[in-house]
Amino acid sequence: MKKISFIIIVTLILALVSFQPGMAAEVIKVGHGHSTTHPVHLGFELFKAAIELKTDDFTVEIFPNSQLGSEAEMAEMTKLGTMQGVMFGRFESMGKQLYTPALPFVFEDYDHVNRVLNGPIGDYIASFTEDNGLKLLGWAHSGFRQITNGVKPIKSPADFEGLKMRTPPLENILQTMDAFGASATSIPYNELYMALKTGVVDGQENPYVNIVSEKFYEVQKYLTEVNYIYMPGPFCVGLDWWEGLSAEHQKIVDDAAKVATMYTNYITESTEAQYKQECIDQGMEIYEPTAEERQAFIDMAQPVYDHFIEMDASIQELIELIQNS
Repeated sequence: MKKISFIIIVTLILALVSFQPGMAAEVIKVGHGHSTTHPVHLGFELFKAAIELKTDDFTVEIFPNSQLGSEAEMAEMTKLGTMQGVMFGRFESMGKQLYTPALPFVFEDYDHVNRVLNGPIGDYIASFTEDNGLKLLGWAHSGFRQITNGVKPIKSPADFEGLKMRTPPLENILQTMDAFGASATSIPYNELYMALKTGVVDGQENPYVNIVSEKFYEVQKYLTEVNYIYMPGPFCVGLDWWEGLSAEHQKIVDDAAKVATMYTNYITESTEAQYKQECIDQGMEIYEPTAEERQAFIDMAQPVYDHFIEMDASIQELIELIQNS
């Protein structure tokens, strides 16, 4: 994606502005699992500003750091209407078809991601959330995921032997780590730092922004920049809540969500090199595999595609369409 200047961002915000009188404001509760410095939170702040500038009918309350519960719990709360929106990556709660853009090595870079998810393919995949009580309003970057550990450099899948790797409870990551030969265990995100510090696990995998925002560099020495999975961070609202809005309010919320995810993506893309440098400055050793070494990871990950095709979460034609877009 071509970098979006702050002038364009401000212009998009101003395009939404139209103060209107209203009755007592309805509260829109939105939440996520990240810190208040994370691009996801900054995107939510813009979501709040865009809505409250546009109308007096809503006020937005943001709950970071899993204050309202785990991602799975927030997903259920959003479906039930006790909160209205969540940005998360628990695809079991949204629809297994959303695993397709999060399969290993389907994307080359952020330009590739943006072409696919902001077009007809992204719209098609997003539509499956409605079968699960949610409405997907925007695709935010969770980033390309890197692999870290505190024991040794990882230059090939064979180097996973003997390492205990933490993963989130996501089938795509668990299956990929299994294909690499890693010993994987699922630990909640908010418990990961202590699990690394105390040696419950040796390593983990996350994008640079998470490694920095959660200070994993304090308890991890080695990082392999393999970009093995891109994880989208869909911004969803409850379908019942959405359908209960007027057409005017739907447009206000939808416009704000699109600007918010665009801003999250802008920050994520434009600061990734900065986050990488921060890891280096904090003492991490970063290994960048050669094309041949990276291909070894790609080859090992092929059975993951077969697994998701067999569970009817994807089809080969859609995977190839994404890869060739």
